[in-house]
Amino acid sequence: MRFKAPLVTLGAGLVVAGVLYTLNVDLSNDVEKNQAAASAKQTGTVAAPASSQPAADPPPSQPASSAPVGDGSGNAGQQGTVTYAGAVDGGAASLAIVVNNGKAIAYVCDGKKVEAWLNGTMANGQVELTGAKGSLKGTYGGGQVKGDVTAGTKSWGFTVKVAAAPSGLYRSAASLRGKLDASWVVLPDGRQVGVQTKNGETSEAPPFDVNSKTATVDGTKVPIEAGNPNASSGY
Repeated sequence: MRFKAPLVTLGAGLVVAGVLYTLNVDLSNDVEKNQAAASAKQTGTVAAPASSQPAADPPPSQPASSAPVGDGSGNAGQQGTVTYAGAVDGGAASLAIVVNNGKAIAYVCDGKKVEAWLNGTMANGQVELTGAKGSLKGTYGGGQVKGDVTAGTKSWGFTVKVAAAPSGLYRSAASLRGKLDASWVVLPDGRQVGVQTKNGETSEAPPFDVNSKTATVDGTKVPIEAGNPNASSGY
């Protein structure tokens, strides 16, 4: 029984020591936190809180545009003047069509007597041209025009393709048609097929120089004009 007092005293001492240890640890942690905060304030940095959200995925890349580019076979994307030239089905006549922004002209002839100048429109895949001596109706796309053409009492089916200069249609200058009224289709292979009217007579047109755009009539050079859909006369 005489040992009870010292044991109680020892237990009380251990409890006090434990409390003091805990207070000392908490105080040390508070000092470290205060020091870290002061250091961050001095350097101007603030620790970012950890995020539990996953990083956002980058936006998907946009696919390249697949919009078609115009190639002269239609009005969409058409740049400048587009010319189609070739022979009608069976080769009995030649045909050239020139289109610029939906306005079109054409010339068809057999190189002897039959001929017709036509004008009208090419839009939305359709072509319809008319003139005093004939008509043309068809469709276009993929670099070609296909349909039927009439000149006088003659009619032909045709398919003509885009052709590079100097292919196309030509006519003697308007101011000189009293002296020479001639028209030509220049084919992709360079051949000229034309008809002229002179002194009331219709016959094969003489050849002309595609480089200088002149023809020689009775020893005199006369100017030749390329067909233009935007001309006031239509050709």
